[in-house]
Amino acid sequence: MKALMTLHRYGFGAFLCMCVSCFAVSAQPVAGGQPKSVNNQSPGHDQSLYRQLVERVKGGDMNIDFILLRDSFGDWLCNEKVNTDAPGRNAMVEAFNDKNYAKAVELVEVVLDYEFVHLGLHRAAEDAYRKLGKQGKADFHKDVAEKLLQALMTSGDGKTAESAYRVLTIKEEYFIMNERGYEVHGQALLLENNKSYDVLYGKDKKTGKDVSIYFDISSFFGGCRIKDKKQD
Repeated sequence: MKALMTLHRYGFGAFLCMCVSCFAVSAQPVAGGQPKSVNNQSPGHDQSLYRQLVERVKGGDMNIDFILLRDSFGDWLCNEKVNTDAPGRNAMVEAFNDKNYAKAVELVEVVLDYEFVHLGLHRAAEDAYRKLGKQGKADFHKDVAEKLLQALMTSGDGKTAESAYRVLTIKEEYFIMNERGYEVHGQALLLENNKSYDVLYGKDKKTGKDVSIYFDISSFFGGCRIKDKKQD
């Protein structure tokens, strides 16, 4: 079953937002509803696949499947049994803005327990640790950021819905389009096989060829709703 809805054109940033305040994932509502309520279960009691993979990376294992890590994050956000709201996020943003790097790195590590797939947070943490002279910590966050970026860019090829790029935010869609050298002219929403896709229409800046690139947005557009519907 397929449904295609063409949406209005809208403006966009050319690059993925790297500021620490642009990816407040824990507050994202599912389509057609309000943000889910959660209890106060701490990360230490969370046995989800997402948490297991995060802990492996924090332990130094850079050989995990980072595409799986990103995918599992979307499932984790739908988990009613764990608290997905990062504590101290506003204070962290304030610390970065004030260039209070000692406080910023203390808080960013807590927030990353909840938003470990946030590429921009790892970049910000790397920069802050370098300013504090802690090169080992900085290198760790640099490595994680590079792995997350590679996972994003290799999650698909975007040529069809079946091989769509798997994204966590709309900004990631435009980041990929920019990286591929495509200028965006339009967008549509595709609903197919209980999944949601964005289709971005554009033109190759080098060849002038028209392109249509598919993005799987099920992780943040209707993901929880669709899973609940399938379980009924």
